[in-house]
Amino acid sequence: MTDGWAPGRAGDTYMNYFDSFTSQHLNHFADAETFAADAQNGELAQVVLIESGYENGKDEHPLNSVQVGAAYAESFFTALRNSPSWKDSVFFITFDEGGGFYDHVPPMKTVNPDGIPPLDLREGDPPGDFTITGVRVPLVVLSPFAKPHFVSHTSMDFTAMLKFIEARFNLPSLNKRDAFQPDMTEFFDWTAPNLNAESAPQQPTDGPCYFHKLP
Repeated sequence: MTDGWAPGRAGDTYMNYFDSFTSQHLNHFADAETFAADAQNGELAQVVLIESGYENGKDEHPLNSVQVGAAYAESFFTALRNSPSWKDSVFFITFDEGGGFYDHVPPMKTVNPDGIPPLDLREGDPPGDFTITGVRVPLVVLSPFAKPHFVSHTSMDFTAMLKFIEARFNLPSLNKRDAFQPDMTEFFDWTAPNLNAESAPQQPTDGPCYFHKLP
């Protein structure tokens, strides 16, 4: 689900970098505004990826308002949390690698996904073979089955979410990278769902936000 969607258009999604594939699967894209209604009506697909904000300023990239982006993300969670779909859902919130947030932990080593070396290195580019991750980014796991106050100390990358989906639906790995990842089941207690969890706090959307205080 994306912003900027229209019939015959994928919307504001990174899948537009893969036009030859995306153009053949436009029926799998939808307007992000339909998420709340689909959740309420029990019509969500088994796996939904939400990409949002690129054109309407509701993301948290530099120069955009972090508060507005956070409030937009909260609106999707609240719509799911208050719907019948919540009882058997898992909601991941994460970020891409371009946020520029400081991290004192060096990138971790990982495995080359398919044995193919970089094909587009230019003169002066540092050498690489896809065996080093980027800097860490935040991850929030929301679900009636999520362990309260749990903090993972397991190293993983974005494809761990793919591994989770593969484990859930008994699917094979796509390559060595997702096969290498943990399946994220450590975040959950499947025997004790909490269907009465508190709602997310409302996110302010105006006023400055500093590193040492909120508006």
